[in-house]
Amino acid sequence: MTELMPSRELHRYAQESIALRLRSDAQAWPRFGRDVTLVDEDGPDGSLLFACRTDPSMSNPLGMVHGGVTASLVDTCMGVTCSAQCGRAATPTVSMTVNYVRPVPLNSELRVRASTVRVGCSTGHMSAEVFPAGSPERILASATGVYAIRR
Repeated sequence: MTELMPSRELHRYAQESIALRLRSDAQAWPRFGRDVTLVDEDGPDGSLLFACRTDPSMSNPLGMVHGGVTASLVDTCMGVTCSAQCGRAATPTVSMTVNYVRPVPLNSELRVRASTVRVGCSTGHMSAEVFPAGSPERILASATGVYAIRR
């Protein structure tokens, strides 16, 4: 099992992982630097904080952020956190569960806290919480995910 990396060190490795993604031709949402940014903060060991702004293109028929958009957001943030924690360029998703606690509003600034639960030899277990910027106690969605570590 890997020890949880201090957030500053994890942040540095995450920047390297994000730089690799930026060099890719993939056009999938979310894209770093445009849709999602890594927030510079000294948070809990094994965790990273990301920022995202929602807009009307993310709407479902009820006028809130579509659940698939939220799922893609937490998957990407947990994947980058896992990649940084275990020092791998890519950690594909094995499984993921998303819990939608409250509607995610359009035209709002969000934060995603992605945290390392455990990293073993072949998988990394992550968790994430989505909340409005400035209100970390108001959880909008939470997720857990398992990511493959390719050695």
